Amino acid sequence: MAIALNQNFTPTVESQENDGLRKPKAVPILGSLPFIRKDPLNFFASTAAACGGATELSFGFEKVLMLTDPAYIRHVSVENAKNYRKSKFYGPLKPLLGEGILLAEGDEWLSQRQTAGKAFQGPELKRFVTTMGDAAAPMIARWHRKAARGEPVDVTSEMFRLTLDIVLRCLFSVEVNERYPDVYDALTEILRDTEKRIWAIASPPRWMPTPGNARYNAALRTLDRFVLDIVEDRRASGQRPNDFLQILIDAYGDESSDKFNPRLLRDQALSMVLAGHDTTANVLSWVLFELSKNPVIARQLKDEVDTVLEGRRPAFEDLSKLPFIKMVFDETARLYPPAWTLSRTAVGDDQVGNHQIKSGDNIMLCAYAVHRKPSLWRNPEGFDPYRFAEANKSHQQYAYFPFGLGARTCLGARFALMESIVIIAMIFQSFRLELVPGQVIRPEPMLTLRPNGPINMALSGA
Repeated sequence: MAIALNQNFTPTVESQENDGLRKPKAVPILGSLPFIRKDPLNFFASTAAACGGATELSFGFEKVLMLTDPAYIRHVSVENAKNYRKSKFYGPLKPLLGEGILLAEGDEWLSQRQTAGKAFQGPELKRFVTTMGDAAAPMIARWHRKAARGEPVDVTSEMFRLTLDIVLRCLFSVEVNERYPDVYDALTEILRDTEKRIWAIASPPRWMPTPGNARYNAALRTLDRFVLDIVEDRRASGQRPNDFLQILIDAYGDESSDKFNPRLLRDQALSMVLAGHDTTANVLSWVLFELSKNPVIARQLKDEVDTVLEGRRPAFEDLSKLPFIKMVFDETARLYPPAWTLSRTAVGDDQVGNHQIKSGDNIMLCAYAVHRKPSLWRNPEGFDPYRFAEANKSHQQYAYFPFGLGARTCLGARFALMESIVIIAMIFQSFRLELVPGQVIRPEPMLTLRPNGPINMALSGA
């Protein structure tokens, strides 16, 4: 059940005399698309290993410069970031995220980030940790009942439900209810459809009455109603808690304000629901998967939890005292980065190393490929949290970017880490998890790296 690159796959590399780029195998007209569609993660990781710090990929009639040299990545994401904007490959996400923070650009993006950032300021973080523990406690109790009956748990489903509950409790002051399965299924449908469109030569327009479009539109209506109900319930309550939802309502939901924009309120709320729970749920699912395969590492984590917490719930002050959990989190995010690939389009001409970039050129920064590049990481396919110990850190800063880079690093990255430490600690206080035999588990590249299905685990006492 190990997750590893298919070692039988090695892209054919062709030297290009005119620009010095080494390029992977391609076919006429379609370029590299057949290989990408067959096994995208393996293709990008193998190409990065074979083709140096920059290589040109052809996606049908589109050309994309994939950068895997940390110096090149730094130039595009930090040093000259103003010259690069989200590429058109994010277009399929528009119906879902609209003009929200994940797709906005320029001054509009900065304004949205400043507004949303108010919900993640220091005084709120301590409250968040308590709320995270309160949300995790019912799951732990439910797992105890399952363990007593000898029933396994699907940690993928459990982590998605829990992280959604935490986002709603912390940022929207509501709890997950019976709508959860619909929300999870709707997000899955939309993200799978979106990923297919990104790598497709052509896709049917959204208005065309195809079965796929019908499923997509139904899923979108489910998510729209989910967010609308939360907003309507808040207004009907007459309450004004100091949370992210109220910040959005005050910013975009006041008809007397010059910022009044109910569509942007929806886009921002849905962007945070997606980014705030989908990414963390994936990392947590992979954490539990990897720890079940590495019992020595799991035991060290358990020992740290027991020594520091002595059986109590983690508090905000405890998070910095659990460095090994953070190392496990960081290593898992290296192997399974939530933001596994980013793409940008150049606004103006530029030069990256010896490579000339023209206005309109597309740039790809694939964290999955960079994180597994042998020239940047020792034993890149191995699960080794010790590489993130302070004394052992040897990777370059821009060789690791699971939550994005530069000014556009995920606003909730710290929130995700805090949440993960709380959840992992509470699970390992109570349980030892073992993979149920016979499962074939691999990452499915959508907008994030989800497990391709359930990860069923047997529970026993810690």
